[in-house]
Amino acid sequence: MLNRLRSAFGYAAAETTNKRKAPNGRTKHEDHVLTGAKRRKLTGGTRELVRNFSLVSWAIRAHLDYVSSFTFQMRSDNEELNNQVEQLMKTHSRPANCDAAGRHPLPKMIRLFEARRTIDGDVFGLKLSDGRIQAIEGDRIADPVGQPLDNWVNGVKINNRGRAVAYGLNNRTRGGSLEWSRSIRAGNVIQHGFFERFDQVRGISPLASAINSFQDIYTGIDLALAKMKVEQLFALTFYRDADEAAGDLSGGLDSEGDEDRSSYSVDFGKGPVLLDLDPGDRAEFLKSDNPGKSTQEFLQIVMDLAIKCLDLPPNFADPSKTNFFGSRASWLQYDRSCQAKRADLLELLRKITVWLLGLWIMDGRLRLPAGMTLSDVEFEWVPKGMPWFDPGKELKGVVTAIKAGLDNPYRAAKEADRGEFEDNIDQIAKAKAYAASKGVDLEFVVPPSEPMETDDEWIVEKPA
Repeated sequence: MLNRLRSAFGYAAAETTNKRKAPNGRTKHEDHVLTGAKRRKLTGGTRELVRNFSLVSWAIRAHLDYVSSFTFQMRSDNEELNNQVEQLMKTHSRPANCDAAGRHPLPKMIRLFEARRTIDGDVFGLKLSDGRIQAIEGDRIADPVGQPLDNWVNGVKINNRGRAVAYGLNNRTRGGSLEWSRSIRAGNVIQHGFFERFDQVRGISPLASAINSFQDIYTGIDLALAKMKVEQLFALTFYRDADEAAGDLSGGLDSEGDEDRSSYSVDFGKGPVLLDLDPGDRAEFLKSDNPGKSTQEFLQIVMDLAIKCLDLPPNFADPSKTNFFGSRASWLQYDRSCQAKRADLLELLRKITVWLLGLWIMDGRLRLPAGMTLSDVEFEWVPKGMPWFDPGKELKGVVTAIKAGLDNPYRAAKEADRGEFEDNIDQIAKAKAYAASKGVDLEFVVPPSEPMETDDEWIVEKPA
């Protein structure tokens, strides 16, 4: 009786019952759940899907489009300093100056950093003394071979507080395998990964929760296509009431040299075919609802659930699923989910920028004003905004919000991806001055539009 009362007032999810699968009572360290061998297997699976399944590669590209584009802006009150640092960053962003391999400009490197942490779980950047970054993909970080593994966790050596102190670097051989290279100090490395727990040392790909679903969809599509091909190859079926078999379907002559009526000659490659069948014989085309409607609907549900691993709304893959207002609502919800992901990239960019500023000061390429230190240099990486869906209506709403004190021109320009507010004002002033020098009166006031009326689904203008 006492045990039943305890069960009745306890957590049902913690109770063992024959109605559902018993809960797993293991609460292991995340890096012990995904050990070296299993981690390599998961990474290989995600990379294979990206190579071969367009849905997965599209989902990752869509994720990157929304979270990995930034522009650099200085924010100090010293205009000369702002121009100097922005020019240094512009020069550094060229492939030969920022990428140790000399292949990618800085914006592309940031996009690739986000792509690799999405696919592999994490990625590393080794800071070189000349200001360039050597990108290290996650599978190249592994435990040392033939050395004591005290405090090593999946290629990361940690102290008693769980802080990384070194990383185990492996090189790729010509055969594609990895071989131990050396241990590199954690202070020279920037790690960028997906983390969900405090004691997690290595990042884990968000695709891990959907990889089985993606593989099932990919296999299901392949099988459906194979079945369709079989139906195309075996398209015609003959049914006979006679005792003998249909014989050779390619036609021919019997033993006496006459036409063999027990066989039929069928060649659809020559155009329409007239089948002259014996009485009682009939021919039918093989056909099936492949894949059936229920199968298609189920596959669509699984696809919609699978892309949720990246928080993508279903209408991103198929815009016909919703109307304008539904698309707008989906975008607003998705944009909220992107904020934490952008914050990770902003921290990555902050670390890179502070490191570069220190190098430029030591090299003498950057001279700070008297009394200013490195920590006083204010800068910002601005995420790329979303263009307006309906510029006329949204601009009116933004202006109204600014007048009411609910917004400001700086934030409005960023969110609408319309450049920097101060740069816009400077360019407008420049354009007006040039127009005035040519005797042109340049005005930017938009005249009010004529009132409109709606008649059913058609929009008509009021008569004059």
